[in-house]
Amino acid sequence: MIKKILIVDDSIDLRKLVSLALDFPDFKLSEAESAEEAFSLIKQDIPDLIVLDVMLAGKLNGFQLCKHLKNNPLYDKIKIILLTAKGLRVDVQEGLSAKSDAYMVKPFSPTLLQKKVDDLLQVDHLNMHLEEVSATRAAGHSGATLDISEEFGFPSRPESLINIQQEMSQPTPNIQVVAQHIAEDITLSAALLKTVNSPFYGLANKVSSVNDAVNLIGLTRALHLVMAVSVRHSIELPANLKSFWDDSIKVAVMESCIARHLAFDPDLAYLMGLFHDCAVPLMSMKYPDYLDTYFQFYVQEEEIPELEQAKYTMNHALMGNLLARNWYLPSSLCDAIRLHHNADIFTLGLDNTTLNILSVHLLADNIADQLDGRSDIHFLKIEGQIRKYLALEGDLEYQSVIDYALESIHENQY
Repeated sequence: MIKKILIVDDSIDLRKLVSLALDFPDFKLSEAESAEEAFSLIKQDIPDLIVLDVMLAGKLNGFQLCKHLKNNPLYDKIKIILLTAKGLRVDVQEGLSAKSDAYMVKPFSPTLLQKKVDDLLQVDHLNMHLEEVSATRAAGHSGATLDISEEFGFPSRPESLINIQQEMSQPTPNIQVVAQHIAEDITLSAALLKTVNSPFYGLANKVSSVNDAVNLIGLTRALHLVMAVSVRHSIELPANLKSFWDDSIKVAVMESCIARHLAFDPDLAYLMGLFHDCAVPLMSMKYPDYLDTYFQFYVQEEEIPELEQAKYTMNHALMGNLLARNWYLPSSLCDAIRLHHNADIFTLGLDNTTLNILSVHLLADNIADQLDGRSDIHFLKIEGQIRKYLALEGDLEYQSVIDYALESIHENQY
C-alpha cells in the first residue's frame, strides 16, 4: 500500500535530504516550504505522515501547524515528526504539547529518520530495500537471484551477538548476563581479552577474566568489540584477500586513535575502520575481476560506487550499508558506510556523529593508502573540507595527527 508523506521545510537542501532518505517505491512524497502551503496540500490530499520543520517562512510555525492538525478530527490521525534545529528541553516539551508523534533535532541521521518513519507507519524498509535492490539486479543483470543476501552470501549475525544485542536493548542491561554470553563463546572471549590487554588500551595490569574486562570497558564498548570480532570471523575471504582483515584493523586502529585525539567516539571510529569495506570480500567472491577493477577506479574522476554500479549493478558501499543495518549497527555508522566515497558529505545536512566518523575515516584511510604507495584522488578533492571540519587547517596540527596515527599502528605492531 502506498503511504503519502509530506515534507515541510523552508530549506530546499533539507527537503532534498529528507526525500533521499525516504525514497522508496511505496512512499509518495510531496513538499511544502511553509505551514500555509502545507495546510493547502493537506486539505487536497490527506497524508499518512508529515516531516515538519518548526521554524518556517510565513505566519505559522511548525508547532502551531502540528497543534492545529492534532486538534482537528479530520486530520488527527496523521503521524507527525517534528524535525528541527530547536533542541532545548523547552522546545521538545512544546513539541510534545503540540501532540507530535516524534521529535528529532537537526542535524540528523537519515537512517534514524527512516527507522522512525518505518516505526510510525508500521513498515520495514530494511527487508524491502533488500528486495528492491534484488529485483533491480534481476531485471538488469542476467542470472541474478531474487535474494541479494543469498546471492552475495550475507553472513548471519552470530547467536552470541544476537543474545548480547537483545540484552543491551533492555531498559537496564545486566552486565553479568552480557559477560556470560561472551564467555560462552571461546573465540569472542579470547579476542576480547587480547584486545583489552593490548597496547591500544594501555592498561597497567592485565585482565584475566571476561567479567573483569566487561566491567572495565563498559557495556557499549564491549558490544562494539563483539561486533568487530564477529564480522572478522563471519565473512569468508577469497584467496586474493588473505590480508584483508589485517589491513582493515590497521585502518581501524588509526581511526580510533585519531578519534580519541580529537575527542570523538573512538569505538565507532574503530568499527568504521573494520566495516567500511566489509562488502569487498563478498563482491570479490562473486566477481573474480572485482579487485582489479576496484583499484582501477581509484584513479578515475567518477565516484567508485557509481562505476561499480554501472559494471556490476551493485556497489560495495550500498552492500556494506545493507549488511551493517542487517546486523543492527548504530545508524550513524550505517550512514557513514553508505557515504564513505561521497564527495558531497559536507553539504548533505548529516548529523555531527556521522560527519565525525566519515572525516576521521577518510583521513586514516588516506594515510593507509600512502603507506601502500597509492594516492586516492577522491580524498584530495575534499581534503581541505576535512581539515577545516576537524580544525586541522594548520600544517603543524595536521601533521601531528598523522604522526599520532602512524605511531598507533607501530605501537600495536601493524
